[in-house]
This record gives sequence, structure tokens and C-alpha cells, in this order.
Amino acid sequence: MNIIAQTPRLLIREFTPEDETLLLDLDADARLTRYVKKRTEQESKKVFKDTLRDYQKQSGMGRWGIFNLADNDFVGVCILNYSEFDSNSIELGYRLHLKYWGSGIATELAQALVSYGLNEIGLKEICAVTHPENRASQKVLFKAGFQPHGRAFWYGEDLPFFKVSHPL
Repeated sequence: MNIIAQTPRLLIREFTPEDETLLLDLDADARLTRYVKKRTEQESKKVFKDTLRDYQKQSGMGRWGIFNLADNDFVGVCILNYSEFDSNSIELGYRLHLKYWGSGIATELAQALVSYGLNEIGLKEICAVTHPENRASQKVLFKAGFQPHGRAFWYGEDLPFFKVSHPL
């Protein structure tokens, strides 16, 4: 298991085969998929299988589990990977269990992923999109250094588009 980043409260790491039910349960919770693409159980299983396979590429990017350092509780999932809608863009995304909303965890996570992407693996730019009504995620992106850059038609919708770049 490869650790991607650690913060005062979080461990961001590759999933293991034993973690599959964590992602399936997250995908099955309608409260957590309000602003993101909903998947069937079969689609979620395929995403998990593809995620494990993609670790073999050792690109430094991917989909990872987020765990609470204090008790190893599963917090959620995050990505830092090529966008499926623009192969030239590296997209940051995340979904957290409801009990972690409003606790600053999302900001801590986004800041850690930005630092990892720009400083550890040498990305020049990271982008993100949010649902227009998801003001909380937009605030998180601002706190992590992202700036608005118009809109993008991703995930079948016209969405606010954000970018953060490596300082020169």
C-alpha cells in the first residue's frame, strides 16, 4: 500500500483489494452523490478494479482512499488524475462521508493534494469543477489556491471551472 500524503488528521493512500466495500458503500449513499455522477454497483466495482490496476502505472496520480489518522476511519475518496473530459487536464476531486462535512477536512485534503501534485510530482497546473450549487466545494477550492477560469462542459453539465498553477 502506497501512502500519497499525510496531514495532521488524514492519511491519503492507495486502496487495497480489501477496501472495495468502502468505495461501494460511499457510491451507494445518495446523500454523497448529490453533486457527482451516480454509479450502479457494477460500475462502482469496475471503477475499483480499474483503480487497483492503474496503480501499476506508478504515475503518481490516481484515485485514493482518505483515512482518519486518529482511528483509521474511512473518510472518503479523492482523485488527482487526467480528466476523462480533457486529457490535457489533471483534475482534483473528492467525496467525503457526511460526518466529515463542515470540519475543515475537505480543505485540508485539497491543500495536501495540491501540494503533492505541484511539488511532489511536478505538475504545472491542476483543475477542478464543481456543481454550480455546491458552494461548500467552491469555498474549499478557493482555500486550496484555486481560481475561477470560466466554465467547462464536463460530466454532461456546464460547470464552474477552477485552476491552480505552480508558482514560477
